Amino acid sequence: MKRGLVLLRFVAAVIVLLFVVEATECNAQKNATKRFERETFGKSRRSKPVKESGESRAAAKAMKEQARKEARREKEDEKALKEKRERHYQIQSEETKMRMENNSRNTADRYKVKRQKERREQTKPELKKPQQPVPDRAGPKPKTKDPSKQPVLKQQKKKAKTINPKKQPKIKQHKVKKY
Repeated sequence: MKRGLVLLRFVAAVIVLLFVVEATECNAQKNATKRFERETFGKSRRSKPVKESGESRAAAKAMKEQARKEARREKEDEKALKEKRERHYQIQSEETKMRMENNSRNTADRYKVKRQKERREQTKPELKKPQQPVPDRAGPKPKTKDPSKQPVLKQQKKKAKTINPKKQPKIKQHKVKKY
């Protein structure tokens, strides 16, 4: 009887462990297939967007702030450069201002000509079918269908004369000697 109770407890413990261990194992590997599918096939439309990098919200916020500051700095730099150019132009004498304007105009014209030349060179050539050689004709087309009235063209070949086979000379045949 004691053996029966021990055996029954052992079987019950094994069954419980079987079901519990499998359930926890499945839960542990729940996202493994999703991660593999995402790496293999890309994101699916139905799933929620998953952060590719493991950034926290604070890090993402700091990066956005940094990008904003950098954009503001670049804008200020451009503004300062523009003011500096204007100031440099204003302190020049009248002759130098005229020379600077002429130089900028000439440069713009040269650049415009260069661009036009490049555009002309970049146009695609027209693709035409190769022309077939045309035979030279001696004269105009005959206006009549009567062969006796048609002018004889250089390209026209004359028909071969037919000879009566009875009047043709016989071909000599050599006699074959028998041994």
